[in-house]
Formats: sequence, C-alpha cells, structure tokens
Amino acid sequence: MQILKYIALVLINPLVYLFAGMMFLVFTKKSRKVFIIFLTLYFYVFSIPFTAYAIAKLWGIADTYRPEEKYEAAVVLAGVLNVEWHSQNASLFYVPKDYAQTISTTERILAGLYFVKTGHAGQLLLGDWTYRPLNKSYAAINEPEKVKILMASQGIDESKLVLYAKVDRTLDEARGVKTYVRRTQIRKILLITSWLHMRRAAAMFRHLGLKPDIFSTNKPQAGRLSFGHFIPSANGVLDTFDCIYELAGYAFYYAKGDLQY
Repeated sequence: MQILKYIALVLINPLVYLFAGMMFLVFTKKSRKVFIIFLTLYFYVFSIPFTAYAIAKLWGIADTYRPEEKYEAAVVLAGVLNVEWHSQNASLFYVPKDYAQTISTTERILAGLYFVKTGHAGQLLLGDWTYRPLNKSYAAINEPEKVKILMASQGIDESKLVLYAKVDRTLDEARGVKTYVRRTQIRKILLITSWLHMRRAAAMFRHLGLKPDIFSTNKPQAGRLSFGHFIPSANGVLDTFDCIYELAGYAFYYAKGDLQY
C-alpha cells in the first residue's frame, strides 16, 4: 500500500509533467513556440497561491458543528503530527522525549483537544496509526503516543483518548469508527479534519451510514486577494499539489464506490 501511495504521489505531481514537457522541447523542433507558451501558462497557474485558494474555497463544505451540542465523542482523523520528522530524527540525543513536532494539520488535533477540554465532547476518538517508513533505517512512529504529549500539555487526562482501531488510511478510520459506535451505542459524534480533506472524509462516513456533525480546520484565510496571490512561489506549488491530491483521492474512492456523494 505504501509503495502504491508513493507511485500515486508521483503521478499527480504537476512538476513531473513540467519536466516531461521540458524534455520534449529538448528533443523536438516542431511547434516549439506554441508548446513553450503552454508550459509557461501551465507553470504559472499551478505555482500561484490563488490557484490553491480558489480550489480550496470551492472544494470545502460548511461546518455543521453546533456549539450548544454536547457530543459524546470528537473523531479526529490521523495525520496530525510530523511523524516523518520524528522517524528520521529518532536518534537525536538532544530531542526531548516529551516533544511533538507539529505541522499545519496539527490544527485538527488541537481543535479536538479543545472540545474535550471544554466539555463539548466527552472523549477523543483517534485511529491507532503507526508511520512505517520505506527506509528501514528510520524508526516506526506511533502517532497516538505523540498525541498523548499534547494532551498532557493541555491538562487532559489520557483516559479521554480512545484508540478505536488500527488504521492506515481514511477509509480504515471510517470503518473503525462505525464499528466502535455500534459497539458503544454512541450517537452524537463530531468529525474533525482539515478543510480540504473534509469533503472526502465526510462522504466516506456517510457511505457507511454514519451522520456526524463536522468541523473543519485549516480553513482558507478570509480577506481580500492581494498581489502576492498571483506571484509564483514554492508555497503556491505545494498548496496546489495538496489540492490535486484531494481531488484525485476523491475521484479514486468515488470510482471504487467507497463514498457517498
């Protein structure tokens, strides 16, 4: 599964096709002017921040979270810490054992912890995900063990954390939550994940008959567009890639019949 994922990541990478186009220019003499114009426009569109901003605004779905509701559980989808960093740097003697390296999607676990701490959710449901690198010289990292560090920093008792199933992808999480709520008779759950990821995640949960309220983190920043939104940048490329990844993931699981539109 890991190898297939990496192959998919290569195939949806816009830079791969830009490189292929440049190689085509090197070895051909036909229609070069038209192709150069096409490549320039192609690079510009996927490298400006506006592209990712526009896709995100259109792709996201509105929250159904109700502040007055007392949810029995908040479900936070995995991928909330920089486990790759921990994997590659596990042997560094100066890194404290009670340290959790964050990334942008850490926002979703902070939201889940907030709802538990304030009493808006009775417990935190998290998939038992272990990152296993292809490079065997790096360490395998269990994400929930690192999440417990964040819980302790917020003064939240570890008993509030429920690892409902071993997971490796979003579909595993939806299936695991379904099994858990059936066994425990939980009815009111709040699904928390990132804005871009929510449409696919919620569709998977609906496909399995689950109807959680939803709360998205990492929302596109509100405000006016600026000149910088139209200037190519490395961040623009990365953000556009994230959007393409979600669109491709949604299309793949829709074709497999694993989500409900």
